[in-house]
Amino acid sequence: MKRELLPQLETLVQQLCEWRGSLVEVVEQITRFPETLDRHFTTTSTLVMRLEFVGVTVSGASLMVSGRAFGRDVGYQATCDLLESLTVSPGEAVFVERFSKGVERHSTFRLLNSGETLPDDT
Repeated sequence: MKRELLPQLETLVQQLCEWRGSLVEVVEQITRFPETLDRHFTTTSTLVMRLEFVGVTVSGASLMVSGRAFGRDVGYQATCDLLESLTVSPGEAVFVERFSKGVERHSTFRLLNSGETLPDDT
């Protein structure tokens, strides 16, 4: 992990903690062409959860978020020791991991409208 990103990581964790109880969208984009998200070289997955827990593990150096969606427990992890860049702005954060010279994962955390609900939302 780039040490200069530590303050931003702390800011990200604080922001995500403020979102607990709200709906949060997580968009994961894995690209085989780093520094670009060209759709021809990128896969995308999306999940939405009512955020309940935010943490960073010391063992494994992972950012962890978990919550509930459709009556089920859901979670997402990103590895801090491979953190390449991090952008935190109101309502959104983008966490970029570099797995190798040719593979990056962009994880976008987005706060959704607080009035929205999920079926069987608990």
